[in-house]
Amino acid sequence: MLLSEGLRMWRRARRVRREGFTRYEGLPEQVCLQILADCWDEQRQYFRVSPGHFCEFYTRDFALCCESLVEIGYAARVRKTLQYALGRFERHGRMTVAIGPDGTPFDYFLPSGPETVALFLYACDKSRNIDLLMKHKAFLQKEIDRIVHACIDSATLLPRVDRSFSTIRDHAKRKAPCYDAIMIALLAREAHHLGFRFPYDEKKIVDAIRTRYWNGAYFFQDLNRQDVVAGDANVFPFWTGLFTDREVRTRVITSICAAKLDDPLPLRYVSPHDARREKTKLSWVDLLAPDYETTSLWAHLGLAYVRVLAEDDPARARAHLAQYETLIEKYRTFLEVYEEYEGGVVPFSRLLYASDEGMLWCANWLALTRHLTGAGRPSLPRKRARTVTGRRRYNRQTERVPGARARASSPRRTTNKFKNAFS
Repeated sequence: MLLSEGLRMWRRARRVRREGFTRYEGLPEQVCLQILADCWDEQRQYFRVSPGHFCEFYTRDFALCCESLVEIGYAARVRKTLQYALGRFERHGRMTVAIGPDGTPFDYFLPSGPETVALFLYACDKSRNIDLLMKHKAFLQKEIDRIVHACIDSATLLPRVDRSFSTIRDHAKRKAPCYDAIMIALLAREAHHLGFRFPYDEKKIVDAIRTRYWNGAYFFQDLNRQDVVAGDANVFPFWTGLFTDREVRTRVITSICAAKLDDPLPLRYVSPHDARREKTKLSWVDLLAPDYETTSLWAHLGLAYVRVLAEDDPARARAHLAQYETLIEKYRTFLEVYEEYEGGVVPFSRLLYASDEGMLWCANWLALTRHLTGAGRPSLPRKRARTVTGRRRYNRQTERVPGARARASSPRRTTNKFKNAFS
């Protein structure tokens, strides 16, 4: 499965270098709505992460977007996606990180850990689809029990230090990451709230996280307790609502800004300075796409950070959303990941990898923009977007496409997918 994933990424990287990204017409809001239409798999009835190389279901990515998707009118499709994933997982006998385009569940590099189950329960809870969980209660309880025995140290209530699991920064090999500890606490909260058995108390797990990871200014990224400010370790304690203390949140935001994780665009996993000195080992996969999960600028992490930042500093949150709006207008799509170049940002690109495009995450940009600007639901454009391509490589210095030409959309993208988009 991983071989086919890698080949798909490599082939798409070659195509992007030749032809550029698929571009959409209209205002940024309209671009995002067209992206969401292309993320919907009409045949299997679920939301893919993108119509690019991540053209499949990812538990984490969907959970990060589910609340926003419901808010902007896709509640029915969110429910169908959850139904699809639950059915596939139960037939497979285990919950996994992802479900491939052919419907086969699989894990990415490492086995799924507390994140997968915790975020799936969270998605069902926040989208008000608890009844789906009850239909699969025996299977889900078995998965919760598996996580308890395989992933949690009963003495510390934290992730086991002798095992590694798939996590948001899955190229990094960390010692009991803070992110995983947060997912254990989230699993405890959701399990108890939804009526599942879970042997540990959420508040005791949160206290253990505060004792072992919090240093007074930010959360350590793992139990190595190195003085490195990591994006995921410091966003998700607040994104999940497990930590609500305003003073703690303010100190964390100050540390993130001081480390320049949000500069020139939110958000990096680690700063260039810390990337050179952190003790975290990177997977061999990082050799194929260097800096993919270190100093690059991630949109999903950035928007999660903006959601947290909005509680303290709405003006700065709006400024970051405006940055993403500018990038949507520039590239006419919503890209996965950027990198810093000459004081600005350009799409992340390596020999074997090019940033994915048309990301489902744009739902978070739409919802946050509505919350922070008071804008209503954007209307759909009258005219369908075209795919604009050209036989050229992306030129970092000019950011132009010499010899670009228009090409008709492929058959799979010419279907009017806006019909019943909000049903």
